[in-house]
Order: sequence, then C-alpha cells, then structure tokens
Amino acid sequence: MSDPGRQLDPVAELLQRAARLSETERIEARAAFLRRVDEEQARASKPRAVVRWAAPLALAGSVLLALFLWLPERGLDYVVEGAEEESGYVRVPLDHPAAITFSDRTQIRAAAGARLRIDEIKNESGARVSVERGRVDAEITHTGHSDWRFVAGPFVVRVTGTRFELHWDADRERIEVILHEGSVEVEGYAGFGAVSVRAGQRFVGDASARTLLVSDTAAHGPEPAPPAAQGEGAEVAPAPPEPAGSPEPSSSEDPAPLAAPPSGKPSWTKLVSQGEFRRVVQEAAARGEQACLASCDAADLNALADAARYVGQGELAEQALLALRSRYAKAAGSRAAFLLGRLHEGRGAAARARTWYETALREAPSGPFAAESLAGKMRTVQILEGPAAARAVAQEYLRLFPSGVHAKTARQLAAQP
Repeated sequence: MSDPGRQLDPVAELLQRAARLSETERIEARAAFLRRVDEEQARASKPRAVVRWAAPLALAGSVLLALFLWLPERGLDYVVEGAEEESGYVRVPLDHPAAITFSDRTQIRAAAGARLRIDEIKNESGARVSVERGRVDAEITHTGHSDWRFVAGPFVVRVTGTRFELHWDADRERIEVILHEGSVEVEGYAGFGAVSVRAGQRFVGDASARTLLVSDTAAHGPEPAPPAAQGEGAEVAPAPPEPAGSPEPSSSEDPAPLAAPPSGKPSWTKLVSQGEFRRVVQEAAARGEQACLASCDAADLNALADAARYVGQGELAEQALLALRSRYAKAAGSRAAFLLGRLHEGRGAAARARTWYETALREAPSGPFAAESLAGKMRTVQILEGPAAARAVAQEYLRLFPSGVHAKTARQLAAQP
C-alpha cells in the first residue's frame, strides 16, 4: 500500500506553485481548475478501483487549491518611516518629513506637517492616497497594470508610473502638481474634465475660484504667471506636418494690439483660466479663424493656442503659435519657438523639433524656456545623431541646470563612452 504522506506531496506542491501566481495567472488557473472538475466528474461515473483514502485526499487537495485560487487578491504592503500611522492615516511631525515605501517599490515622501490617508489598496496595482494637507513627492513604479489615485479636495490625480510633486493647500483649496517624469491626468470640479500634464509642466487648480492652469516649469525662478498673460503656456498637442523649410521669420516690431472684445464678454484669457476651452475655439470660429490669426492681440492668440490644445485642435494651435512669432516676436517669439519644438517632437519630426529648440535658445538663451529647450535639443540630437553626439548637449545642460528636471537623463547621457 502506498504511503498517504506521499500522496499529499503533489497537493503541497500545487499550493506552493499557486502562491507564486500573479492575478492574471490565478484567473487562468481558476478556469483550468473548473475544467478539471468537469473532467473528474465525467470519469467518476465510470467504475474504477480506488484506494480507500485516495479519494478523500484528492478531494481535500482540490478543496484547498480551490480555496487558494478564490482567495481575495493580495494587496500592496507598505512601511511608514518618520511618522505615526494608524489604519492608513499618516500624521507627519512638524519638524521632519516622513517616507512611505510600498512593496512594489513605489515611494511617497511627505513633507513636515503633511496629513494623508492611504484609504484604498487596489490589490497589487496601486492605491488611493488622500492628501488632506501639505506636500508629497511621489515616485510611482510603473507596471503593466499600475493604477494610482491621489486625491486632494475635489481634485483627483490619476497616475500609472511617474515622478511628481503634489501640494495641497486645504485653507485656500489650491492644488499644485509638478511633473518631473511621465504624465498624469488631473480631474476636478465639474466643467473642465480631465487635463493631461506631462514632464516639465505644472498644474495649478483653485477650487474656490474654479480656475486651472497648465504651464511649463522653468528649472529656476518663481512660479510662472498664467499662460495667456505672460507666455508660460501649456504644451501644444501634435499637429499635421508643416511644409519643410526654415523657421518662420520674426518681425522686429510688434504690431499694435487689436481692440478689446465687445463689452460684457469675458476675455479669452479669462475663459482659458476657467477651463472653458471649447468656448474659446467656438468664438474664434465665429470671428473667423484666419481673421483672428491676422488681427487678434497676443493675449488672445496665446489663449487660442492653449484652448485649441485642450480640445484636440493641434493644427489651430500651431497656426496661433506661428502667428505669435510672425506678429509678436519680442513678446512671445521664443516661447512659441519652444512650443513648436515640442509639437514637432511629439509627432516624431526630430529634425524640425531640433531647429525650433535651437531657435528658442538663440532668441532667449537665459529665458524661462532655456532649460526645456536645451533638454529638447538633447533628446532630438540623440535621435538624429546618437548618444555620442548628444553627450556634449547633456554636459551643457548639467553645467547650466545641475538640478534641472532632466538632470537624471543628462547624467546618463554624459556618462556614455
């Protein structure tokens, strides 16, 4: 007679293997298990010799395996250092920061005085983190099924894999998100929908005033002013290719601005700040897009470029930027050149992108877009000529912006043989 203990070995081995399965593999294993049960039931109707205890053991093993496969999905574990934590609520002391490290290697660093709650672990894919007060720096590990949410007041920041800062001022109901790597989507109060924010950009939302702003961050200097007023505008979405040629010429004298919009109507600058992007595009169509490109003032052209980006009209956004370069060279030429570089880089036109980045650097070598323009040149040179050629640009970036947003990438390129 066989040893009953030896009959248990296969069951133990199955349970050990099941413990190492991912959730996708567990789903497949459940289906396979059910098929096996059907096959066993079919065979059970046929006469066969069975050892007395073999059937009960097989049944017990099947029950154990089934229970394991149908257990709830395993959640992320995390460790809090430098702060008190109770049932997911983290209170950071006023005199030093704290760190939260998850089992998927995601890290959240909370500034002194911050308050946050980890109130929903989404199995192994992510978590919901509610920031009640203060600043957090997050570095999210990207996986094929990452799903993280950072909630601050009415704002929800949806993340897959990225590195960013989030500051929530609960008293002013104001959120600021600064992207260092990757991208996120920010949702908020009804009316503006989801806004995409990419590396090198800053999102500012004011719930009490119901305004939002996406701007390009500089590696130094104060927080930028609203885009339509000061030229710190959101990135323009990719547009259809333009005819080959040299950059658009810039005039030496800026024309006088067009008269203000009819009284009683809010300016396009204000509409953009309130998230009414589609209304701006619709009003431009009503005025006549070509007429506006030829006669609207710089503020309206900036607002139109930003609004067109958010409603997916990349061609109109590009035309507005080119009009800015043609008609308002001194006020907005270098900004428009930088954004045109991003536009072409986004659609894979590396040579055209490099030309625009170099134009922006030539026109404003120490301006607010210098760091991002140099980083864009570094990327496009690497695409066009390889890492060895990009090394010199990376070294220049590190010399000028050693703590810049793209310093990590620059260091990697600078270390290339």
